[in-house]
Amino acid sequence: MIENISYRYKVPLNITLVVVLTAAVIAATVLGQAWRDLERDLYQNGQSLARVLAHGVAPALLQEDVWGAYETIRAPMTVDMEPHLRPESIMVLDEQDRIYISTDPDRLPILDRPAEADARLAPLGRLLAGEGVDGPERLQLDGNEFLVLLPVEMDGSVLGTVVLGYSRDGFLPRFLGAVQQVLVTTFLILLVLVPAGWWLGRRVAEPLLALSDCMDKLGSGPAEEVTCRLRRSGKDEIGRLNRQFRALMSELQEKEALEREMVRADRLAAIGRLTSGIAHEINNPLGGMLNALNTYKHHGAPDPFTLKTLSLVERGLLQIRDIVGALLVETRLKGEDLWAEDLEDVRTLVAPDIRRKQVALQWDNALQGPVPLPSTPVRQVLINLLLNAVRAARQGGDVHCQLERRDDWLRIRVWNDGDHIPAERMEHLFEPFSGVSAVGNGLGLWVTYQIIEQLSGRIEVQSRPDDTEFLIQLPLGARREVMP
Repeated sequence: MIENISYRYKVPLNITLVVVLTAAVIAATVLGQAWRDLERDLYQNGQSLARVLAHGVAPALLQEDVWGAYETIRAPMTVDMEPHLRPESIMVLDEQDRIYISTDPDRLPILDRPAEADARLAPLGRLLAGEGVDGPERLQLDGNEFLVLLPVEMDGSVLGTVVLGYSRDGFLPRFLGAVQQVLVTTFLILLVLVPAGWWLGRRVAEPLLALSDCMDKLGSGPAEEVTCRLRRSGKDEIGRLNRQFRALMSELQEKEALEREMVRADRLAAIGRLTSGIAHEINNPLGGMLNALNTYKHHGAPDPFTLKTLSLVERGLLQIRDIVGALLVETRLKGEDLWAEDLEDVRTLVAPDIRRKQVALQWDNALQGPVPLPSTPVRQVLINLLLNAVRAARQGGDVHCQLERRDDWLRIRVWNDGDHIPAERMEHLFEPFSGVSAVGNGLGLWVTYQIIEQLSGRIEVQSRPDDTEFLIQLPLGARREVMP
């Protein structure tokens, strides 16, 4: 089930586990070394004491002074020394490996063999019956007990053996003290390292979690609305994954933008075909009605009230004809070339609107000489865009217009600082009656789009708060004149 745990917790837990295991291994190593140090100290102390006792009992053995030997081996049992260093028993063996004297005569009586007096000393009996003792030696008994043996020598002759009995239980309190100290130290270390390891684990996992969150957002909405906070630097695996994911997101955004553009173009083309067909069907009876009205006004004898009524009907029919005419964008193959002066005329035409709105127009016309494009439709496009920009700009705001010839394209950029266009309206911006435009009937941007399409150009719109920009690019040499 560990694969179901989030890396938000898995990485910190793994680091914490490593910290805890490392601390446990170090603590166990320290305690093991402390145990070995205690045993070594005890054995070294036993060797030193055995040498002192061997030197002290040698004269007594030589003179067969049992009482003197007993006084000698009793001395270490009465002096002040650390409890874990004091032997539990001391005995001296004679040349026949029998007990000459001991500190516990009830358990180890004189002249008995050690193995016969205490079954636990059987290993000592086997050692003495075999190779014997020719120097300091340690003999392990069953359980926690061991013996330190040293031969008693004088003038090169072996007079007997000093045997010291020890138990590890004697230094257990000191070892437990060391255990307590190590555990307290380990706990304090873990108290610092575990939170630090958890923080470090979370920090290590954050780039992966951010990438995972971004991947979860894919498919839940448009790619351009997916916001991700991915690390941009780094050459490690996560850094490479982030770069690949950003490239994927960029491709998806481009693909979705292209799909939306294609859908919009198809929709606008379908709307264009529909409106054109409807407009033609309306124009035929509309022309007949206007002709009939005109004939009646000239050849009939209507009274003043009838004339007034006919005038109202005629104005309504003429308004219908204007709206229908705006829906029809037809082309002619020939038109006059565009000159910079033609566009300067547009600046003059929009000047009254600019003064009424009190906006500042920044005009940048870099065109020189004739431009191989039909002048009438291009002027119509610029007028529509400028009037829309002035209407959308803030009172006393700014409107920019930039005209330039770049490579084989005419670029027209119109910018204003007014309210931005909402995303829901942006999808239907160039459809008929999608909103108020410069024409006043919701057809200005529709006509603009149709003209640009007829000239094989393209239009791009970017809108943010206080920043709306229309960019039109028309290929030079489009020799059709578009007539509304």
